[in-house]
Amino acid sequence: MATKAALPSADPQLLGAISKATPESLHHVQTDVKNPLPSKEDLRQEKDHENLIHNLEEFDPTNLHHTSTKERKILPDTNTIAQEKTEQELMSGIEGFDAGKLKPTETQEKNPLPDPSAIEQEKRECEMRHSIGDFNKSKLRHSQTEVKNPLPSTEAINLEKQEVEKIQEIEGFKKDSLKHTEPTVKNVLPDQDTLDAEKKEQELKDGVTNFNRNSLKKTTTEEKNALPSSQDIAEEKAAK
Repeated sequence: MATKAALPSADPQLLGAISKATPESLHHVQTDVKNPLPSKEDLRQEKDHENLIHNLEEFDPTNLHHTSTKERKILPDTNTIAQEKTEQELMSGIEGFDAGKLKPTETQEKNPLPDPSAIEQEKRECEMRHSIGDFNKSKLRHSQTEVKNPLPSTEAINLEKQEVEKIQEIEGFKKDSLKHTEPTVKNVLPDQDTLDAEKKEQELKDGVTNFNRNSLKKTTTEEKNALPSSQDIAEEKAAK
């Protein structure tokens, strides 16, 4: 057994503070009980959510009342009214305009003479028209027209023949030659693991929904005080 001298000594200031401590100076500690189970509010919200989803899925649109659209006439703003007023004043000014206020004017017709370049161009055009009108066809050389009509190759003929046969076969196809087939509807059932997992999940939900808090065991909170006793403090002082 270890002697008192071999035991580790505590800080004198800490021991002094502990000896002077009173129950009134201690802070009250609130015990926090953790309950992982859902509350009644959580269960109620989940049930309301499921009912809402069910109502949306089973909703009948025929229960809706017919409503008529009411068209509202939006009044123009200040800018629109000012613009319309300006246009109206402009139109009134045009309609009520007095033509007697206009000053008489004389029309002056200007006919500028062509410049040398325009005269030269017109002269060349006249000479060209004159040469075309007096053209001598006997000066033309005789030419032989050669008509080129390349025949298709054997490969092109065979390809066109195959396409014609396919078109004729499609146009003359008889539906009676088709064999009747029955469609097979495949319905894949879930395996045993999926059924077991779904069953466990349903049992867990039922257990949470039907949970009875009265079945919980009552527990008492045990407060542990790690502070040394008065005897330990006295022995520590005597050892010094």
